[in-house]
This record gives sequence, C-alpha cells and structure tokens, in this order.
Amino acid sequence: MKAVIFDLGNVLVNYDGVDTFTAVSQLASVSLDEIHGHYKQHEHAFGTGQLSGPAYYQKLDEAFGLSASYDRFAAAFCRNQQRNEAALAFACELQGHANVTVGIISNTNEVHAGWLHANLPELDQFNSVILSNEVGLLKPDPAIYELALNQLDISAEQALFVDDLAENVAGGTAVGLNGHLHKDWPRTRHFIENWLKS
Repeated sequence: MKAVIFDLGNVLVNYDGVDTFTAVSQLASVSLDEIHGHYKQHEHAFGTGQLSGPAYYQKLDEAFGLSASYDRFAAAFCRNQQRNEAALAFACELQGHANVTVGIISNTNEVHAGWLHANLPELDQFNSVILSNEVGLLKPDPAIYELALNQLDISAEQALFVDDLAENVAGGTAVGLNGHLHKDWPRTRHFIENWLKS
C-alpha cells in the first residue's frame, strides 16, 4: 500500500490569494496592502480555527468598516476558488486503485473550508482529509503530517506529499515523507505515476 497526500489550494483547487484580498479590500474601501497586513496579524489564529469566520469578519469590520454583510464578505472571500476538474478526477482515480490510498492536508480557514465542503464532494472519497482550522495545526508543523499518516495507517516512507509551496514539502520530508513540489499538472502526474511504480 502507498499513499498520495495532496494539498488543496493550487493543487486540486485553483486559488488566487491576491484576488481574495482584492475582493475584501474593495468591501472595506482600503488598499490591498492594508487588508493583507491585517490578515497577517490574524493568519495563525484563523488558520488553526481559534478565530471563526464571523469573528474574523468582525475584526475586519472593527478595523476598517465593511460595506457588506457577513454572507457577502464570505462570497467575496471565496470568489476566486475553483475546482480543478482534471486534478480532482486524477485524485479520485488514484483512490480507486486497490494498493493506493489518498489523503488531503490543507492550510485553510473556516470561510474557505465551508466552500470546500460545499463544492468538493470528492473529499468524502478520500481516506484522510485534514483541514488546518478543523485540527488546530498548520503546515509545516510536523504534527499535521503525522496526523495524516496515523489516519491513513501508513508509514512515512510509503507516502508521497504533493504541495505547491516548498516550505510545506520540506515539512513533509522532514518527518520522512517523500515529497514533490507541484508546479504544473503534467509534471506532477508523471512524477506520481512513476513513484507509484517504484
């Protein structure tokens, strides 16, 4: 048995962080830099679930004043997230192999996680789905990779972790996982298929 563990953002789901903060900056009528700087202050708490979606919205409203309801804010915050149909189909194809199990590790937050649960029914097919805000851990904390391995019931050397950020791949390899830095799907698919044959 081997496991392939995927990140979501810019791997199985298309995501544009600049567009996210642009959308919020328009609601607040402040600059992109101001919104991004404010987010950085709360990123860890938001990403580990210590700060809920409504609580983050409230902090934004207190700091800048928002010309929108929470629902409009959440829609703007998620407006750039899109399913990568081919990537999701490939992950499901892997899950269908008798000797392969599939997991997910994603740094996210309650607002984006709500979109993911609503728009990615494929998540129900995978043997482990770890969203940072739901487990209180963020990549590259070693504990989040170890949690995935425990849920998949597999050893680190039997698992491949695929992420688009080098520091997250390094976090995985530090606990013994094989790693692949995702840049484009032709190369990533080729790498995964060859690794599964090795």
